[in-house]
Amino acid sequence: MSNAAIWQVQASGNGTESGAGDDNTIDFNATSKLPSAGAYISDITVNFRRAVPENEAVATDNNELQDMGIDGLDITLEGVIGDADNDATANSVNKLSKFIQDGNTISTGSPTYTKGRYGLRLDNAPQWNVVPTTNYGYHIRDIKLNYIGENKDLVHFVILMALGGDIVSAI
Repeated sequence: MSNAAIWQVQASGNGTESGAGDDNTIDFNATSKLPSAGAYISDITVNFRRAVPENEAVATDNNELQDMGIDGLDITLEGVIGDADNDATANSVNKLSKFIQDGNTISTGSPTYTKGRYGLRLDNAPQWNVVPTTNYGYHIRDIKLNYIGENKDLVHFVILMALGGDIVSAI
């Protein structure tokens, strides 16, 4: 059992991790450590933003700030994927490539996931876990892969995810 996962909701499934199935789920921090085929998250960064614009006063030494509520939530996951030189469909690098190409929403099937189609489970930071619904879900904004080592069989990854939809209800 892993202690973290990202999954991609499918048009024919529900929003749960088990509903996504093994082909559409990446498990992290399993008991099998690298350089096996596993994937490991080393760092989690949370950027929870509020919209606070500045309303500068003309020709005065006054700076009014206005609190406009929650602006967004971004999660950055960083770590290493092993066996990256294996071109099998089950490889985590290939799954990430598929995820970014497939897009962030599903508007076909029932239910639809137009607010975000990615789920996240972080057992060590559960307050950021989200099971996608019709009201919210994660988007993948960016994936960076850096092949390391002599054999290029290890990949350092950085995944930037953003929570879409009703943030307050999601977390």
